Amino acid sequence: MALFAVIWSYTTDTSVKEAAHADHLVFVKDAAAKGVLQEAGAWADGAGALLVFKADSEADLQALLAKDPYVTQGVVVDQSIYQWKPVIGPLVGI
Repeated sequence: MALFAVIWSYTTDTSVKEAAHADHLVFVKDAAAKGVLQEAGAWADGAGALLVFKADSEADLQALLAKDPYVTQGVVVDQSIYQWKPVIGPLVGI
């Protein structure tokens, strides 16, 4: 298992985000309950988000992210994924 930081940029169309929000929350809460999603939160300005996932590979993570309603419904307009190795904090050693 590895940790991955996912950086999203959102559409500026707030109606698209509002329409997908409830389904997205169900998706991320389920991922967190399963231990796959470690941390998540939107930028203070609402323009995007940072999510930290635990996955076997980037390909597995991409397959999971492709099912997120924010992705399928067009909220996410740009996505970057980085394998991440924290050295301080509660995620060290995951």
